[in-house]
Amino acid sequence: MSEETKGSKVIRAGIGYTVGNYLLKGLTFLTVPLFSRLLSTAEYGVFNAYLAYQTILYLLVGLALHTSLKNAKYRYKEEFDRYNSGCILLVIVHLLLWLLVCNLLYPLYGGAAGFSRVVVNVLLLDSFGTALIQFFNVYVGIYYRYISFLKLSVFHAVANLALSVLLILTLFRDDRATGRIFGNAVPAVMAAVVIIWYFWRKAAPVLNLEQVRFAVGYSLPMIPHGISQVILSQFDRIMIKDMIGESQAGIYSFAYTIFSVVNVTANSLGNVWGPWFYEKMAAEYETIRSRSSRFAYGMLLFSGMVMLGSPELVIFLGDRGYWDAMYSVIPIVAGGYFMFLYTFPSGVEYYYEKTKYIALGTGMAAAVNIILNSIFIRSAGYQAAAYTTLVTYFLYFLFHCLIARRIQKECVFEMGKLLFYSAAALLAGA
Repeated sequence: MSEETKGSKVIRAGIGYTVGNYLLKGLTFLTVPLFSRLLSTAEYGVFNAYLAYQTILYLLVGLALHTSLKNAKYRYKEEFDRYNSGCILLVIVHLLLWLLVCNLLYPLYGGAAGFSRVVVNVLLLDSFGTALIQFFNVYVGIYYRYISFLKLSVFHAVANLALSVLLILTLFRDDRATGRIFGNAVPAVMAAVVIIWYFWRKAAPVLNLEQVRFAVGYSLPMIPHGISQVILSQFDRIMIKDMIGESQAGIYSFAYTIFSVVNVTANSLGNVWGPWFYEKMAAEYETIRSRSSRFAYGMLLFSGMVMLGSPELVIFLGDRGYWDAMYSVIPIVAGGYFMFLYTFPSGVEYYYEKTKYIALGTGMAAAVNIILNSIFIRSAGYQAAAYTTLVTYFLYFLFHCLIARRIQKECVFEMGKLLFYSAAALLAGA
């Protein structure tokens, strides 16, 4: 494949991921008023508590094995399909252990968790399905197969919506939160069955001890990294709710809705950047330097437009009661730009399989975020959380830059330009 053809393929994949994620995010956004009417506030709270558990458990049940795929592709080459099949088998075995332990110990934690035994089992199966979906999405991203990503994502989103509404209105009319939970879980499990068939058709599943050691050794440090990322993105809202009130937490959450426009774009393009970066890390540092600077410049322009238009976006999308969110959007978006920049140095850490350093850098940022929030939210109000987010994500980027420099011994990015773009993002916010 010529360089020009490959470049065209990468661009098409980037556009496909971005458009697809916008459509899926739009579908999710449109379901908010639907389910807010189908569920009471208490039922809505139960389901969101369920989702909070699922966000963490999918990493634990799935062992975060999806994070190892890019390295495994270059390590095992012709054996890559067998590696994937073995990983799927390992996740199934791990799921069975979780089901056994959680059911045996249910009398000890059931009351505190607030979920029935049935819901706990559904939660584990949902987490398993989500882990395999993430595994599949990383796999197809390596080959820029954005059409496969779109097919699975559209099925999952549409089936989730349709089944949830059907169950709420029929079988679970007296327990609508559980109906929403089942509607969320069943499509994920169905997708998992198809994914298992997809990989096992390519290669029979075998637990190769050397491959298992690599997969687990690489991925385990990514679990605290993933949990720390959840803390970075979610914990400020929890602290606002506990320290000030639910109304302020709602306004702050609405500000994050505006930020999601930038986040979805960065994540979509990151699905393409990651595999391309791995291909070029063998020797083409100059190509990485120039392309990463262009990527950062493009995201700077996009983030700047969102910041400059954020007051109008808040007024257009929200009721008057949410208009105060405009004072939180700008620092959150500026902080999000640093979160995007973190993907550059973290790519070096992933490439050299130094995942424990990734967990260390993210854990340090999460700790700083909690400390700053505990100091400033109560004294300066909920809007302080937006500025602690900005500071935290800048440190997040800085921590990983220092770690990547220590690993690589040289910088494969144009740090002068990245710092200049960072200053420009802060200036746009000001």
